Amino acid sequence: MASLERFFPHLLRFEGGFVNDPADPGGATNKGITLATFQRYATPLLGVAPTLDNLRALSDVQAFSIYKVGYWDPLHADEIVDQPFAEIFFDFHVNAGAVAVRVLQGALNDTGSKPRLAADGVMGPGTLEALHGSDQTGLYRIYKQRRIDYYRDLVARRPTLTKFLNGWLKRVNSFPDR
Repeated sequence: MASLERFFPHLLRFEGGFVNDPADPGGATNKGITLATFQRYATPLLGVAPTLDNLRALSDVQAFSIYKVGYWDPLHADEIVDQPFAEIFFDFHVNAGAVAVRVLQGALNDTGSKPRLAADGVMGPGTLEALHGSDQTGLYRIYKQRRIDYYRDLVARRPTLTKFLNGWLKRVNSFPDR
C-alpha cells in the first residue's frame, strides 16, 4: 500500500519555505500549507495558535501531520496499491484540491469504469473501487498528461497565473514516465 512517508521528501522539494506572493491565490504559504489550511489545523492538530508567525515557524513534522490528516487521508491514499500513482495523485490534490479527484474520476470514466462515476471531486467508495479495479500504470500515464493539460488550460483561462506555469510543469515532470 502507498505511504506518505515515502513521498514526503519529494513533496517538500516543491513545497519549500515561506512565501507570500500577491499573485498566488493561496496567499501566505509555508511548506505548501496555506494560512487558511494552517488556521484550520493549528490548534486541534498541532496545539499551536493559528497565527502567521506560527505558520512561518512550521516544522516538517507539523507539515507532515497536516498533509496526512488534511490531504492524504481524505484520498484514502493508504489504500492505493500503486505508490507512484498515489504520489502523483496526492501531489496534484495538494496543488489543486478537489480538481485532482475530478480529473481522476474523468480518467476512470474514459478508461471504461462501470458504473460511470460522478465527477464530483469526492474520493468516495465508488471512486476508490474504480481505482482499485483499474490498470494503475496505464492510468498514471493518462493522469500525468491530464494534469499537464489542466495547468495549460488554467493559464489560458487566467493569464495572470502564467508566471506559475513553468514551475507547475516542472513539478509534474518530476514524476517519472511509466
